[in-house]
Amino acid sequence: MQKMSKRIVFFGNERIATGTTTNNLVLRQLIEDDYDITAIVVNNEQVNGNHKVRKLEIADIAEEHGILLLSPDKPVDIANQLRDFRPEAAVLVAYGKIVPKSIIDIFPAGIINVHPSLLPKHRGPIPLESAILAGEQQTGLSLMSLAKEMDAGPVYAQTIVSLNGTETKQQLANDLLEIGAAMLHELLPGILEDNVVALPQDHQAATYDSRITKQDGIIDWSKPAKQLEREIRAYAGWPRSRTTLGGLEVIVTQSHAVPSQTTDAAPGGLDIVSDIGHLGVITARGTLWIDRLQPVGKKEMTAAEFIRGYGQRLMNT
Repeated sequence: MQKMSKRIVFFGNERIATGTTTNNLVLRQLIEDDYDITAIVVNNEQVNGNHKVRKLEIADIAEEHGILLLSPDKPVDIANQLRDFRPEAAVLVAYGKIVPKSIIDIFPAGIINVHPSLLPKHRGPIPLESAILAGEQQTGLSLMSLAKEMDAGPVYAQTIVSLNGTETKQQLANDLLEIGAAMLHELLPGILEDNVVALPQDHQAATYDSRITKQDGIIDWSKPAKQLEREIRAYAGWPRSRTTLGGLEVIVTQSHAVPSQTTDAAPGGLDIVSDIGHLGVITARGTLWIDRLQPVGKKEMTAAEFIRGYGQRLMNT
């Protein structure tokens, strides 16, 4: 039997973590499942900013499939246009703005939000980064009904994802979007037919995360090495983990933490084994071995390549 086409408005760009890119797996799945995507609504700050703002991947899909792309200052600015579409529901993935109840109420089946955490844990804008920073052993994906309070709506379903402590932020974002697309493929028909029930969250168990700032990317060597390794993974792409080595400003892109050998070096002191290309920095607890890094204005390189090129400057500091 041919699937019935349902009108859907899509909110967001699917960049579910800071500094990541996306293949827009959720939107592609909706298109493949023959939903009628009447419009894509994106955060105008991400399309009308300065020249450094990366073009949204979702804009290419809108152009490819002839879907209207809207970027209002506020969702209420397009309320009448949304009503004219006569949509059954909306799907939201990383919109980046609060959607007021007056907009949610336009959609008979509401707005279905793909949120990359196991709600009520990690409400807010950086759930994926927060799970990495906390060294958690699992995270997941929640399919929820959007409410006027941030990430507080009832949950249709959740999928748990185990973490091994080495995931890059981009890898984890890719995995969670793939899971989100699969969950919508399975559950969205039932949601639209009101056959899938969303259950209330335990609001007393809710946790909220603060936004990441550019200042967070400055490496503080007085922290434990294990924590810094997590920050390097969580801050990849943006704000990126920055420090100075041998008088050179660098971005650390990959590292691992090990216990320190007996040393009198203060946090920030270098531990270099040049013959095997090891570059370590002493921390408050343990040594952070830098595996890959990028001098500002240069290409990314291994620690061994960095030592070969800048070893003399490192030895003189």
